[in-house]
Amino acid sequence: MNSAAQWFTGRNRRGIWIVVLVVVVGVAAIVWTDRSPRQSQQATPVLGGRFRISPQLDSAPAPRWTVRASDLSDEPGAVLLSAPHSLGRYYGYGGPMDTGTMIVAATAVPGSATGEAGLPVGPVRMHGIDPDTGKPRWTTDVGEIDGCGELVLEGLLTCHGTHRVLIVDSATGRVLTDHTTDFEVMDIAVRDGVVSVAGRTADWQTAVITRGTVADIAATWRKTYPTPIPGEPVTPRIDAPDYFREGRDGKVRVYDLRSGELLFTAPVGYVFDGGLIATQVIDRSGSAGTVALLGRDGHRIAEVANASFILEWYPAATATPLPILTGESAYDRTSGRVLWTNALIGLDDPTGRKGAIVGVVRDTVIVRSLDGSTLSGLDLADGHRIWQRPSPFANASQFTRYEGITDASHLILTDGVTVQAIDGADGSSVWSMPLPPSGDSRLHSAVHAMGGRMVTTTAQEFTGYAAG
Repeated sequence: MNSAAQWFTGRNRRGIWIVVLVVVVGVAAIVWTDRSPRQSQQATPVLGGRFRISPQLDSAPAPRWTVRASDLSDEPGAVLLSAPHSLGRYYGYGGPMDTGTMIVAATAVPGSATGEAGLPVGPVRMHGIDPDTGKPRWTTDVGEIDGCGELVLEGLLTCHGTHRVLIVDSATGRVLTDHTTDFEVMDIAVRDGVVSVAGRTADWQTAVITRGTVADIAATWRKTYPTPIPGEPVTPRIDAPDYFREGRDGKVRVYDLRSGELLFTAPVGYVFDGGLIATQVIDRSGSAGTVALLGRDGHRIAEVANASFILEWYPAATATPLPILTGESAYDRTSGRVLWTNALIGLDDPTGRKGAIVGVVRDTVIVRSLDGSTLSGLDLADGHRIWQRPSPFANASQFTRYEGITDASHLILTDGVTVQAIDGADGSSVWSMPLPPSGDSRLHSAVHAMGGRMVTTTAQEFTGYAAG
């Protein structure tokens, strides 16, 4: 999970523990009159989510396997690269990536220092790893590449070099396409068998977009878009399945990905998977400024009150489509209609308002307090608070960052030192466990959902866990 997400924080105050517990239980008895927490959490199946594992972890899991570069590659000096983005250079640490049903790692042999950050690496080997056993199922030599897309759809790895489009089947390691381009590749997306590629010419003055198939990336069309401001580099990116965009600040041009036609120009800050688009004009102070939700044609649907920066990078597992949670309201992901309002989903920090959400577990939105001393559970249906608990992290502070996953019953968070499992139904702490040290002072150890399993990563190795 990306470290840009905020850690909930705070120090347990043992002197008032009994008082807090009595108050929380008293409140729970009132707000759960029409909602049995345990029945609500288990009644309906989970349809989707992110950073989600499939086995339910009702107790602390046990490590089952550990993988290092030497377990994957017989090349002398091979190291584990930091997938998916940093596959062209080695920065002293590495880790795998999730592809849904498989864990994929990359290894290579570093070269000599060049004066730039990190070390250049030679040809890359990709390895598909069984999430249950930690054993490699396949190894594919893919040559020199810069990185891959973080979002893996239809089980396909979309990787690129400067002038290269590489698509690999994550289940088998088979290379489906290896295409050399006459433009610099910047982004690749595959949806429903359609391949879209975004890039730019050598002078960075013209965006190039192609749409086609795995066999022919430009089979449907290829179009170019000169920069509207001479001398300003173009930076196209794809927001599949609906859009691609180019531009920055208040002049981001949004195009229809199917036709290549310009839809509108606006200060676009975020594109949601339901098709809605958020504009954001950041205040000069650096705070979130103003945010609005737009429809597919650019018409304004809603102004976001008490705006915060939009970052949908928290674990979630829900039985119904997850609404857009931003500012102080929940919005329908398709229509933009306000579903409910509760200011607790944001934090009024002195530096500006920011998101308070640490995870969504079935029908509970879990938020942190500004000082990090408490967690609260909000009903996903109407936003009312259903429980409040002290933070389970003894040494947390407001500056601590978190990473997390969910098994659809628990929110499993880490501060880089310990892991805490929190029951989504009532906020109780279910189990905890220490993390192995990272082995690199620049890094915290981390917890990820990979191949549907809980995986911890350190600087040089990663470990898979199973229910204890």
